[in-house]
Amino acid sequence: MKLYSNRIVHLAVLCLAMLGAMPQASANSNLNPPPKQVTQTIDGAKLMGFGTLRWFGLRVYDGQLWANAEAGDFNYKRDPSWLELKYARDFDGSDIAERSIDEMEAIGAGTKEQRQAWLTKLNSIFPNVKKGHTLSALFTPGKGMQLFRNGQPLAKIEDQELAEAFMGIWLDPKTSAPEMRRELIGLKR
Repeated sequence: MKLYSNRIVHLAVLCLAMLGAMPQASANSNLNPPPKQVTQTIDGAKLMGFGTLRWFGLRVYDGQLWANAEAGDFNYKRDPSWLELKYARDFDGSDIAERSIDEMEAIGAGTKEQRQAWLTKLNSIFPNVKKGHTLSALFTPGKGMQLFRNGQPLAKIEDQELAEAFMGIWLDPKTSAPEMRRELIGLKR
């Protein structure tokens, strides 16, 4: 009887271990390989990290960050990087723009006037997204950033302050999603 119960316990532990690995495997399978924009633009780029943003338990998007810095030394204002968000839900472009501005304000980026101008700019850029679509930003220090939708060019933003503020939504220490930030920059795996 004791041998039988030990087998059951061993089998249960094995099943739990396998189940515990499934969410990570599931999150990994939702990542994309490095796009050509990364390999052509950022020398020595590597996947810094990836994470999922959830709102009240619902998946909003999965993100991944590519850069050529070390996890403990990454600086989003200094290091070239590629941030990609893969959406798990449909969103209107105007909602994405408005939420972006709210997040920029929360990290202290820009003046009220700048943020109003940025909102106008982002409203003219962001398309509606469907589940499975990606929006990506290729940030180049001193030059701004280029935005992509599903890997295709969407817009160039040469305003360095706007580019830094946009990247700061996820990468600034004052982000509203600190756990995702740690995951993206490789401090939590």
